[in-house]
Amino acid sequence: MKANRKFKEEDEAVSAVIGVILMVAITVAIAATVYVYVTGMIGGGTTRTPNISCVPDNTNNLLRVSSSDPDVSWTDVNITILANGTDTHYLAKTGTVTAGDTISVDTYLVDAGNNAAITFRYEPTNSLVGTWTVS
Repeated sequence: MKANRKFKEEDEAVSAVIGVILMVAITVAIAATVYVYVTGMIGGGTTRTPNISCVPDNTNNLLRVSSSDPDVSWTDVNITILANGTDTHYLAKTGTVTAGDTISVDTYLVDAGNNAAITFRYEPTNSLVGTWTVS
């Protein structure tokens, strides 16, 4: 019996119950971290408002798109023209918004000395893309 006690110098140790509780807690923490990471990556991403830049062409009563994010559909862009105190909703074009596309402002909307304000609103996020003035 003395031979077995020879190697036992200290009685301090972590009990088996505490060890199991610590392992379960670590496993739960790792599982929660993985869950948060995976749902953030797989979950529905947020739709952002695209960047569309336009330049007014006052001599031809046009608004010309100078640059746009790729794959922006005209059907997602609501165009409002405010001229002479009345709102006119412009029917969106088909296809994608690309540099060089134009929005024509009828000459009767832009009388001598009056301006037409053209507003782009991106429908999926209901956010303002920009407002330009054609005179």
